[in-house]
Amino acid sequence: MPIIDQNDLKKVKEYQEFVSSVSDTHFIQDPRWAKVHHNLKAEFVTVVDAQGKITEAATVYVRPIAMGYSLLYVNRGPVSPKHNLEAIHEIICEIRPLVAKYKAFAIRFDPNWQYDEKEEERFKAAGLKIRGKGFSKRDLVMSRRSMVFYLKDRTFDQIMSMFRIKTRRNVNKSLRNGLTLEEGFTKEHLDIFMKILEETAIRDGIEHRPREFFELIAQNFSHDEARLYLAKKDDEYLAGTVGMNYAGHLYYYHSGSTGRLRNLLPNYFLQHALINWAVDSHCHTYDMGGIISEDISDGLYQFKIGFCNEEGLQEYYGEIDYPTKPLIYKGFIIAYGMLQKHRSRQVAKAVKQKQQEEKHEEDSD
Repeated sequence: MPIIDQNDLKKVKEYQEFVSSVSDTHFIQDPRWAKVHHNLKAEFVTVVDAQGKITEAATVYVRPIAMGYSLLYVNRGPVSPKHNLEAIHEIICEIRPLVAKYKAFAIRFDPNWQYDEKEEERFKAAGLKIRGKGFSKRDLVMSRRSMVFYLKDRTFDQIMSMFRIKTRRNVNKSLRNGLTLEEGFTKEHLDIFMKILEETAIRDGIEHRPREFFELIAQNFSHDEARLYLAKKDDEYLAGTVGMNYAGHLYYYHSGSTGRLRNLLPNYFLQHALINWAVDSHCHTYDMGGIISEDISDGLYQFKIGFCNEEGLQEYYGEIDYPTKPLIYKGFIIAYGMLQKHRSRQVAKAVKQKQQEEKHEEDSD
């Protein structure tokens, strides 16, 4: 059956094995990730050949929107050896029964496929809506540009030689600064990590995942697949990161820092740990995640390009939408843009209020 019965554990296992076997797959498409996002209904959809063998897969998340309507979202999918219009059309045919079931006004894909301008034109000519090039990060769920470097069985020293001089110097310096590394999803480590994420969110004006999210990652993925690293100096924890190791790709997934003792370079220290893990695991790539801009004055871009260089910039399509109810879809796009602007203002307001409270506490002391 194209839509997997999730009570059939054998079929779910076959589905998981296929998802993890495709070269440009992503852990977000693994069925276990649906347990991390347990608050959303997920369906496992397949395309099969004449022998019943899976040739394409899509973990479809049902996102309720309003008035009983929903968006069917294939986050970092579909998973297919083919990266073209035919792959999208084939999986849409199998997803169609879910459109009526969940009163869906659109099916959204944001495949983990490298951008191809000619193929994008084919998508557009077929009536698909592309939300990618020219759209701001605020308008998209996932970043359409990431920084990635290829390991290709290199040793850590060989990889280090590829970094920019300043980055290489900072990594080496971080190893001489008396920092220590702790690893594990223990209750104590998660307590510390959540405090670090909260400090990061306040400082940078962003939101962060709740504690349960990371607990579920630890419950559903093995130690070889998911790790929490913390960097500390003496008794003070300075930074933390969660890495995901999936199907030959290691991802720098979630991270934060306190901002204290930055001169000790704890974030470079953690990169050393993650890259060593990737090398020890014989990973093909190390994915440092998305960037907002390619402006060298942007701190995040500056940090990541030091490891990956310009050739590490990977460009994806962004969101590929198939509207099933065009008028409702159009209204959703307009409303979503307004909501994102409002959310940005609310976050900025909360950050400012928190900063004022902290200043008041300091003045009181």
